This record gives sequence, structure tokens and C-alpha cells, in this order.
Amino acid sequence: MGRESRGRGGRKDGAAKTEIHKDGEGTSEVLQWSRIQVTVMGVLTGVYLATMHRSLPGGDAGELIVAADELGVAHPPGYPLYTLLLKLSFLLVPNGTVALKANLLTAVMGAAAGGFLFQAGYLLTGCAASGFLAAGMFAFSRLTWTWSVGAEVFTLNNLLLAVLLVTAVCFGQSPPNRRTKLSLLGAFICGLCLSNQHTSVVYVAVLALWVLFTLYRDKVLSLKLLVQISMCFLVGLLPYAYLPISAVRRQARWTWGDQSTLRGFLTHLFRTEYGTLHLLKDHEGQGLIQGLMKQGQQREVIVVLLLMLVTYAVFFAWRANLDINSPLYLGVVERFWLQSDLVVVDRFVPLRKVKIDVVIALLISFLQLRTNLRSCDQSNNFVVHDFAMITLRAFPEGYFHVSEGVRPDLVIVDQEVLTYNWSIPMMGSHLKGIVFPGDQLYSHSGLSSQGRKLFTFRQLLDANYDRKPLFGCVGVQEHERSWQEAYELRPFGVCMQFIKKGSDLEAGMKEWLESSRRFAAEWVHPLPEHDATWDDVASSEMWRAMTVAGFHLLENADRVDEQEKKTAWLQEAYLIYKKAIESHPRVPAYWHKNFALVCEKLRHLSPKSDSLPLLKASIAHFKIYLDSDTTDPQRDAIQNAIQSLQTYVDHFEKDSGNGV
Repeated sequence: MGRESRGRGGRKDGAAKTEIHKDGEGTSEVLQWSRIQVTVMGVLTGVYLATMHRSLPGGDAGELIVAADELGVAHPPGYPLYTLLLKLSFLLVPNGTVALKANLLTAVMGAAAGGFLFQAGYLLTGCAASGFLAAGMFAFSRLTWTWSVGAEVFTLNNLLLAVLLVTAVCFGQSPPNRRTKLSLLGAFICGLCLSNQHTSVVYVAVLALWVLFTLYRDKVLSLKLLVQISMCFLVGLLPYAYLPISAVRRQARWTWGDQSTLRGFLTHLFRTEYGTLHLLKDHEGQGLIQGLMKQGQQREVIVVLLLMLVTYAVFFAWRANLDINSPLYLGVVERFWLQSDLVVVDRFVPLRKVKIDVVIALLISFLQLRTNLRSCDQSNNFVVHDFAMITLRAFPEGYFHVSEGVRPDLVIVDQEVLTYNWSIPMMGSHLKGIVFPGDQLYSHSGLSSQGRKLFTFRQLLDANYDRKPLFGCVGVQEHERSWQEAYELRPFGVCMQFIKKGSDLEAGMKEWLESSRRFAAEWVHPLPEHDATWDDVASSEMWRAMTVAGFHLLENADRVDEQEKKTAWLQEAYLIYKKAIESHPRVPAYWHKNFALVCEKLRHLSPKSDSLPLLKASIAHFKIYLDSDTTDPQRDAIQNAIQSLQTYVDHFEKDSGNGV
């Protein structure tokens, strides 16, 4: 490998790096490039810090931060290395919220990944421009940048794999005696990779086979060396010891799984509850071919990198069981493409003779930065923070929860997590005030084969209904519907309150409407185009919350016979929709449809003098809706309704003109 490097491109930079370990020559040049690597890290750190989230990002960030802060365990496989590093940053960084500290650590990790990627590109090609181009194009790409400015495990994965790439390149360019030491270092890094992100196993497997073959070919592979490599790999996996320790302590108010037993540990490690080798359970993906199509160099080490890329791309496209035709699920899947992007390192066009290769590489990197700056700058993104704060503040006093000192009188219980047999034993003691009528939420009551007392969702509601108000937020479970026999839902912003069937809607209506208005009054973020990110989902939910009370009144008005009550509810719905539509220049299309329906129903109950304005408003908003949403299956029926309403208007105006 050293001779090949000296024979290409005219400059012997790569050879100098190889020879330093043999006779010490080229020391100053190696240190010089190390300083450039630090400079690259510094520039990336500045960009990432300037554009990082100042508060809680969307997605898994909240769970990861809480798990680290409480020393609990995150969802499978637990991400122990990232959890421990987050906790360390919480202790060492003196100021700021835990969310800010987590984002800060992640940004520094992302910058370090870019620095090591520069080093890998430079060592691999002997060309500084290649290193700049690799680091700049990767670090300022939309995906990398997005996941480097908010707390997530993918950035640590980028860093570890970048370090592994540098180690692999050095291994390929080193003499046999040096390779044995590098193989031990590489094994340790591989263990760390798997202590954070399981997808790295594909790269680890390819590299391990290449390293073992190379050591065998060099006639330095022995049983002793194999044992040493294995031990270094196991040392890298030591962060997983954190999982059973956390489970035994049971101090965390939030945690996932019970790893205090070998079976529980292996269940978590192999993501059994999430669907082993899948992203999520109970999902149907897009298929191998579509996944490959959507995702979409002459030395031995480059061949290995390409093999890693192809193996990972095929494997992940095969096992990624989410439908990427959904913008939200595409955003979830995209994060895992970072790993494949990391090894696409181009050797830059050799323009060194005219001294412009570095300039061009830096220019291309700058253009990449400029292109993605607007979409990746999250420094003013407080969508998830505001979503949580507005929701929590809207709840009536007396209901209880634990969340970073905000509304400590509230308690949040994850409906899905209650279905796991470890949930109540691990966290039940921290959910003070909640009565659990058994050991595990299930589709029916009784005893399980392990002797656990099973209870239904209705039994859970029955046991707590008279103790405090009960709400289901951002969705209510429907896989077990026993509760629907005795309870119905009343909208409460982004949540739904469980109330017993037959309850009077007017009971507490004033307080209910006042709480609902808070969502409309406080939400300042624009309506998203698509639900492509969790921030978009949160914003869409809050926009829906602005008028959900009006829609509930519209639905219930059809179910009562008392004209006075029906009129009062429709008038309240009318005011809710009218104010919401007039308060924003751009609103969801369905608001216009629902407002048109309210106007149409209300005009039948209003004095004749009010009928004409209501008719015209109904027609106008039906038309706006049809212009905004061309996919409604009821489009023809709505157009017919518009024609009928227009006929009423024509007759009304004709009669008025004749003095009737």
C-alpha cells in the first residue's frame, strides 16, 4: 500500500504518514495535517453551535435525554454509550437545561466526525482537497447537519465510524508489525460502535473479515492475537453493563424494559420488542428494490469501503420495514442513510499542479453549506418546546405530572408501554396517585401463564375516573376497545378527555372552551406543508387543536333535538372557526370545509335576516376548500351542495328585490 501511494499523484504525503512509524521521518508534516484536522473540527463546531436547537428537538430526543438524566434505559437496544456520555455532559457543563447540554454534546460529536472524515480522506488519497471535499460535503449535507444539531444517537455513530475509517485506512497503509496494534484499536472501536448503534454491525462485519484476512496473509495471525482482538472488542461493549445496573437500581422515573435478568437483557439487546432486524414492529416496508432506488477508489481499502457501502445499503433497504412513501416515515428512514453516506469518499480531481484543488474543494463545501443552511438552522426552532409547554399549561389545576419542574402536579403514563410485562414493576412506584388494577395492561382481564394479573383499559379508567380527570394525548389506543362501551372522548387541544357516556356536554363547558382557546391564542408557528418531521407533526397537531372544540360542537349539535341547545352549540362553533380563519393568512383546508358546514346548519336555526350572510359564507368557504384540496372523495357532492346553496341565494335575493 505504501508503494502504491508513492506512485500516484506526484506528492508523497501518504507515504510520509506511513513511514513515520518506521523511522520517524515526516513528523512535522503529520503534525501539520493534524492541526488542519483540528481546524476543520473547529469550523464545523462553530457552524453546528450557531445552528443547533436551543431547546428540545423532536423525535427520540426527549426520551434519550430523560433516560440519561434519570439514569434509566432508552428504547431498544438502549444506546448505553450515548446515554452515559449525555449524563457526563449534564454533570460537567455548568449552565443550561439538560436539553441544551445534550444538543451541545451532539454538535461537538458531529464536528469531530467531520474532522476524522477529513483525515480519512486525506490519508486515503494523499490529497488535502479530497479530505476537505469529503468532510465538507458530508458535514454540510442536509441529513448530517440536521442530526448534528439536536440530541440523537446518529451523530455519535458518525463519529465512531469516522474514527473507525481512519483506523482502517492506517491499517491498510501500515507494515505488518504495526497492523497488529491497529487491529486491537479497531476491535475496541468496533465494540464502542455496537454500544451505540446496531446498524454499524454491517460495517464491523465487513471490516473484521478484511482485517483477519490481511493479518493471515501477513502471517501474523495467531490464537493469542485472536484472543487479544476479542478481548478489546468486549471491552468496547462494556457500556452495556449499564443496562442491568440501571434495572437493578430502579431509580429512574422513566425507563424501558427490565434488564435485571439475562432474558430481559437479551430481549432489549436484540430489540425483540421493537422487531429484531426491523425499525419498528407491526409495520410493512417499501421493499428492497424501492429502498435501494430511494437511497441512492482503486485501492484495497477503497474496495473494502465500497463493499461496506453495498452490503449496508442492501441489508438496510431489505430490513427497513417502514413505508417511505409517507413523508414522516421517509424522514425516519433517512437518518440511517448517514452511515452509508459516510464511506462515500471521493478522490478529488488532481489539480495540485495549478494549486487550485483545495480552493475548489472548499468552494464546493461552502456551496453545500449555503444550500442547506436555511433548512438545517434550528437555532430558532422551539416547536416541540412550545408544544409541550402550551399543552401542559392548558390542563386544569390538580391533575399531576413530572417533567423538568413544569406542572409537577401531572403524571404521564404511556399507554403502549403499559402493555409490556415489565412496565408496572419497573415504573409503577414512581407513578404516584395512579391505581393499577393489575400487573399488566392487556386485551382482556384474568391471569397470564406467568401468574400476572391482567387488566383492560376500561378497568384502568374505572379505577381512576373518580380520582382525577383522565386524558389521552396525541392519540388514544384503539387495539383494545373495551373502554368505548362506557366512555367517550371530549377534545382538549391536542388531547382527548375520557368522560362517561351520557355526560352533559354543557357541564363545565365554559372552562372547557376557555382551555381550548389557549391553544389557538398561543401557537405562533406556521402551518407545515407536510408532516415530514416530528416538528411538523407537533405543529399540525397544534393547528388541529385550534378548532377541534368547534368540530366537536358541530358533531354533537346533530345529536340533540333541543333547538335552543343546538343553536347555542353551533353559534359557539361558528365563532371558533371564524376567529381561527381570520387570525391566520394560511390555514388548513379542512377548516374551510367545517366552517361551511357550520354556516349551513346554523342558517336553518337562525332568523331570516341572518340566513343570507350564512349562505354566502358557506358557499365561499366550500369553494376555498375545493381549491385547496383536490383529493376529497366527496368533491362531487360538495360541488352539488354549492349549486344548491347558490340557488337558495338567488331565490332569496330575488324575493328580497320583489319586497317579499
